[in-house]
Amino acid sequence: MNVQSPVTAADRDIAAYAKVVKPSHQDLLAFAAKKSGRSVLQIQRDFQKMAKSHSRINIAEFVRHGLYDPDRYSEEERALFISNDTHWPIAHACCDANWNAAAEDKVLASTILAAGGVPVPESVAVIDKSTRVFPGLTKISTADDLRAFMAGYPDGGIFGKIVTGMVSFGAFRVVGADDTHITCAGNEPYYYEEFMAGSVGDNAYLLQKELTNASEFSQYASALCTVRMVNLLKDDGVFCPMAVIKMPQGDNIADAYWRKGNLACEIDVDTGKILTVSRRNGFEIEYLEDHPETAGLMGLQLPHWDTLREVNARAAQIFAPLRYQSTDIAITNDGPVVVELNYGGGFDLPQNASSRGMLTPEVRAFFEGFGHDFDAKPKKRLGIFGR
Repeated sequence: MNVQSPVTAADRDIAAYAKVVKPSHQDLLAFAAKKSGRSVLQIQRDFQKMAKSHSRINIAEFVRHGLYDPDRYSEEERALFISNDTHWPIAHACCDANWNAAAEDKVLASTILAAGGVPVPESVAVIDKSTRVFPGLTKISTADDLRAFMAGYPDGGIFGKIVTGMVSFGAFRVVGADDTHITCAGNEPYYYEEFMAGSVGDNAYLLQKELTNASEFSQYASALCTVRMVNLLKDDGVFCPMAVIKMPQGDNIADAYWRKGNLACEIDVDTGKILTVSRRNGFEIEYLEDHPETAGLMGLQLPHWDTLREVNARAAQIFAPLRYQSTDIAITNDGPVVVELNYGGGFDLPQNASSRGMLTPEVRAFFEGFGHDFDAKPKKRLGIFGR
């Protein structure tokens, strides 16, 4: 008899993510036609025009940004949008591929950043069933190893993320542990054997001490927020064209925008003030006047902003061979902490949060300076994932 492999936490998240970002073409056209009062044929023609342009917009993005509505944007504004499908080719053109693993392996990236004087979360262990060694960290390979480790954290306070994971797939937050069970937020207690075989599977996880939001904005989120800084490494320094804060809501333990109810807010890069409040609403992005439950988020000045910009620049310059990169930075009461540094960075998040296209003349010139040809015939798409 064939025994199926257990469905891991990451598997479940990937399946949920796919449903969010890949609705059917027909459903999207029907939605846009009903919302705008235009015919399906008119919308399809407009979509094809953008899809064949330098933007390479796909149908989900075309509807999500309201690009089917001729009254919402001018032609110049529409032309600034760029598909997330182009993210990887552009990142590969701008970045030294030899540095990919340095950024995408969270253990390695955290080690490099800490050595460079950048504040990072405190890493305490790695769950990994391979023969890899992790200097300075407890290695957990079995259920008994995990039980012994969690004896030191009976009240939880541990956050786990896949070492090479993306967009929070499979992440967990431990809220308690005893001799027989480990309890993660949003789940019933697991036996250690069940947790290792089912939730973890063959994935390697980095375990870090949990961070908490600064008190100035903690009331607006259910879990840790991070600021996404989009970084272009120019010859004269770090240029950040857009910044966004991702805010978990409800029962969500991670801030990824695809998770239902989470907010994304554009931040004024110079001042640190919140300019927009957005969330997914079915096929489209909904822009709110303020936080949906607690007033005061719109226009809020984020704390430690000048320090955050300094920390971001320091981290970006340590990884300078990645000329196009992004950082995810938590703001705690003690100041900014770099949670992750990414090779490249998806175009969807800043555009979703801001309702404006990312491909300004300065950004386009930067990408073209590394040889990316926006007018070239598109190659086969590489997948649905983007930071």
